[in-house]
Amino acid sequence: MHPTSHPGEPPYDYGDLSGWPPSARLAPPPRPGPPPGPPPVPPQATATPGLDALRRRVGRLDRALITVNAASFAALVLLAGAAPGLLAVDVVGQINLGLLLCAALGVVSLCTSIRYDRRYSREVDPEADRIRTRHEERVAATATAAQERAAGRRWSGW
Repeated sequence: MHPTSHPGEPPYDYGDLSGWPPSARLAPPPRPGPPPGPPPVPPQATATPGLDALRRRVGRLDRALITVNAASFAALVLLAGAAPGLLAVDVVGQINLGLLLCAALGVVSLCTSIRYDRRYSREVDPEADRIRTRHEERVAATATAAQERAAGRRWSGW
């Protein structure tokens, strides 16, 4: 018993001298289980040849859109940094060159977005629909075969 404690009282507690904060000492051990996040994708779902080609096509379209828009934006920013006086030149009344180039950047973004949407609808959507239809047919065939096997097992003992 500590000398400053009185009889019947708990001894003076110096606390835990390990250096760990109380929340870390008192926390229950983590429960074993699956890691947080989406479940892992089975290998057969990612190894579909049609799906791989579709991913490559979408990646090419994405890269083209990003490249055009990023290059036009970077050109405008570099021009603004390198020649700010050039962008301040009045072209028509109160409209200066910087405003016209920003409007042109908006037009470029709009045009590339429209072109991306049209190409996506023409090239990617039909292929995605074909892959989805094949998958749904395969799932339906598997379910039908499983039902037939289950029905056969149910009556096999007779």
